[in-house]
Amino acid sequence: MALPADRWGELSTLFAELIDLPAAERATRLAALAHDAPLHAELSSLLASADDVGERFEQAASMPSASAPAMVPTMGRRVGQYELLREIGQGGMGTVYEAHRADDQYRKRVAIKMVSLLGDRTQALARFQRERQLLARLEHRNIAALLDGGVTPEGEPYFIMEYVEGQPIDQWSTAHHLGLRDRLALFRQVCAAVQYAHEHLVIHRDLKPGNILVAEDGTVKLLDFGIAKLADPTVLGGDDLTHTGVTPMTVAYASPEQLLGGEVTTASDIYSLGVVLYELVTGVRPFAPTARGALVERGVPTAPSRAVTAESAVSEQDTAARLRRSLAGDVDSIVLMALRPEAERRYRTAQQLGDDLQRYLGGLPVLAQPDTIGYRLGKFARRNRMAVAAAALAVVALVGGTVVSLRQAQVARAERDRAVFEQQRTAQVTQFFRDVLSAAKPQESGKGTTVVEAIDLVIPRIDSSFGSAPDLRAAIKNTLASTLIDMGLYDRARPLMLDAVRLQDSLGEQVSLRERADGLYNLAGLETEIGSPERAESLYRRSLVMYGKVPGIDSVEIYRGMNNLANAISEQGRVADAAAVYAQVADRIAALRPDVSSAVALTNYATALATLGRYVEAEPRLRSAAAIFAKTRGPDDVRVGNALQPLAGALLFQGKYAEADSVARRAIAIYTATLGADNPGTLAAVRMRINILADAGRCAEAIAPAEGIVALRGKGLSERDASLNTALLFLGWCQAELGDPARGERTAREGLRLRRAAFPPNHWAIAQGREHGR
Repeated sequence: MALPADRWGELSTLFAELIDLPAAERATRLAALAHDAPLHAELSSLLASADDVGERFEQAASMPSASAPAMVPTMGRRVGQYELLREIGQGGMGTVYEAHRADDQYRKRVAIKMVSLLGDRTQALARFQRERQLLARLEHRNIAALLDGGVTPEGEPYFIMEYVEGQPIDQWSTAHHLGLRDRLALFRQVCAAVQYAHEHLVIHRDLKPGNILVAEDGTVKLLDFGIAKLADPTVLGGDDLTHTGVTPMTVAYASPEQLLGGEVTTASDIYSLGVVLYELVTGVRPFAPTARGALVERGVPTAPSRAVTAESAVSEQDTAARLRRSLAGDVDSIVLMALRPEAERRYRTAQQLGDDLQRYLGGLPVLAQPDTIGYRLGKFARRNRMAVAAAALAVVALVGGTVVSLRQAQVARAERDRAVFEQQRTAQVTQFFRDVLSAAKPQESGKGTTVVEAIDLVIPRIDSSFGSAPDLRAAIKNTLASTLIDMGLYDRARPLMLDAVRLQDSLGEQVSLRERADGLYNLAGLETEIGSPERAESLYRRSLVMYGKVPGIDSVEIYRGMNNLANAISEQGRVADAAAVYAQVADRIAALRPDVSSAVALTNYATALATLGRYVEAEPRLRSAAAIFAKTRGPDDVRVGNALQPLAGALLFQGKYAEADSVARRAIAIYTATLGADNPGTLAAVRMRINILADAGRCAEAIAPAEGIVALRGKGLSERDASLNTALLFLGWCQAELGDPARGERTAREGLRLRRAAFPPNHWAIAQGREHGR
């Protein structure tokens, strides 16, 4: 079954995540997706295609086929409806000419690329068809557009492309006297174009100034995807495309893995971007011209700030000394991170690189910068209002308890009760409990026996009393464990539930498939509660396999289990994997029952999308979820708030501040009415609104709600509560913005201290706290 077109974004995200992983780790991740056959097949095909390039690197890219027709004289020649005027450049797969319509219908200039047929002619034509379809898919303001294409009567393939009147980015920047900051801002357009191409499964592989032109109005245009590596041959049809093509490159801008004939991935483009950026800000390349082997052995280049000389300073307004000072620190770190020899240690995406440049330009700390107290405090006083890119990872925390568990508590308990108290053995079990509780003699102690005390009395006697009935032992232990779980005593419940699962496994077919699946499912839920999502994932997968074999099982029950599987995956930080499962759940439940279950699934899926930065996709799903909740449960139901809160976050990170504020205020009203003003869910919605107001530049309005949360400190609000440290961070930011930087610094530092105490050192919330509180 082919993967539906609406899932290619999901496939693109997974491809970008897996392409750079070591083989063993990649295999593990792929295996985890085996339950999703279409996605697994497409992704496996993509990765196989990506792996197939290394051994072909050394083919003779410059040797034309013996069967290729001789090139026809060009100037004045007609190609289709166009007349060639002059040669304007040569790329890895052909020569580019300026041309115009020969029939005088209009005089707009175009660029025509005549494709050289290298190597086998049949393969070269297939390569041409690949490039033609590839370019047709790329529609971005910073990528030269494909207008038409075909094959001449002489058998020469050609493309008709948008003509770009411009200069290479380095030359244009020099001609327009751009300083460092303007050059960095211009380069962000390049990052945006490359990110777009990568999202469409295209790797350029020959990024250099000559392929990055800038028009007179300052618009960047990327050229020559003619040697781009298509990361998805199956989209275009024909597996033969995975085995064709040569791979020319420009050595000075190529990554180490390209030079060594290794695996070429999106990380290779990141490296080339780093080389272009290095040259753009210093006026020199990071490595001197040399043999390929020596170039690779150079490793990390000299920091840009130390490479600048009086002769190489890139603009008149930046002297060498001033430029060195500006480059030292953040820009050095950004450029060198892109140029790391190890592909896995570079920026993972072009967008990350562009976002780090934006952080630098906005006075915010950059991800590539080593984390030191002096660095954080130095940034704090200079920061400006803006949404930080790390906020994409903050959406789940900001929406509080949005990832709603669909655990079938009532159904599971009913099944456990049925297993324990089935009719033929009710008397035996009842007598057992009566005997144990009578032995406690509560009348002699003058007080009744509590539930926990009763369970403590029962546990040691289960095995001896039901030694010949292991199925009953398992059922009783499951029931007692469930009771302890409902009381929040997870650590005491876990040994009982583990014993029950082991007993059921040992009995095999003596225990119904449904009971065994329930045991694994409930243990998975317990592992999730105690913070072991890895174990939970494995148990959920096992239970789902069993549920799938239970005759007559309700499909919605399976999808609820898949939802919890996705929750466990998400809690491990594998958000893209979780999103893939959430997507299946949302689609399938919605098709069966457009009710609360489908709305919860939509909310979870949309929250995962938002965490991945896919806010545009998340927004309509959250709106649908809120509408379903309102229709089925009423407009003021807490579940409506559960959908509105992440919707406010998705709107925030799209810059839709006014609507985000309106949605957040509605969520706060719902939570306040249903949960109370001081409930953690309500406070989470309040801190979302504080974030919206601060990022929208409305700090004067953000002060009061932030101070309101801080006022609860020591009055039921824990020092480790995310609402408290987040409120302090934004309060400090706004105090500084409103003219009291000293006070703001103290407040923000306190917020950062509390956040550090509340989370492990490498937790994403620490990084986000540094973004907001430096």
